[in-house]
Order: sequence, then C-alpha cells, then structure tokens
Amino acid sequence: EQFCKLKGYLEEELDYRKQALDQAYLRIQELEATLYNALQQDTVIKFGELLNDKQQDELRMAVEKLRRQMLRKSREFDCQILQERMELLQQAHQRIRDLEDKTDIQKRQIKDLEEKTFRKHG
Repeated sequence: EQFCKLKGYLEEELDYRKQALDQAYLRIQELEATLYNALQQDTVIKFGELLNDKQQDELRMAVEKLRRQMLRKSREFDCQILQERMELLQQAHQRIRDLEDKTDIQKRQIKDLEEKTFRKHG
C-alpha cells in the first residue's frame, strides 16, 4: 500500500515536471519568435544603430546558447528530482521487504505456538 502511494506520488511529480518542461519549451519558443521578429524588423538598438549581419549572428548564437543552458539546467533539475524520488522508492521498497520478512517470522512463531498448544491439549 505504501509502495503504491509512493509510486502514485512519483507519477504525479513526473507529470508535474513534464508540464513544467513543456511550459519552458513554450516560453523558449515565444522568446525565439520575439527575437526573430525583432531581427526581421532590423530593430534599432542603442543610439539608433541598426544591427548589422555580424551582430544579428552574434545575437542568434547568444540566444541559442542561452536556450541550451536553460534546457540543460531543466534536465539536470529533473534528473536530480527523479534520482531523489527513485532513492525514496527504493527505501520504501526495502522497508516493505523488511516488514514482510518480520511478518513471515511472526507467522512461523504463531504456527509454532499453535502446534505446541495443540500437542499439550491434544
């Protein structure tokens, strides 16, 4: 039962992470679209200077680098959370096995006591 609850929690957490990542992708696409539109319109920068081709390329590369960094950080964060959740899941699973072992021992002890009682009265 505890295992199922933890598994459900992990699935919810994973869904939440997927949604957050999807939102991050959408935000990146919005930023890229904004940048693209700005570059297409030869956006005026400081003191009315237009971006030349080299500056546009540098800006595109900077945005791409930033996008990759954001995605990498997001993946690292997701991996960290997933690893923590997997460790919790393994701990819970080990706890379940330990409890099952204790239950088996107690069942054997009860059976032994019942047999002893039966022999005395039987």
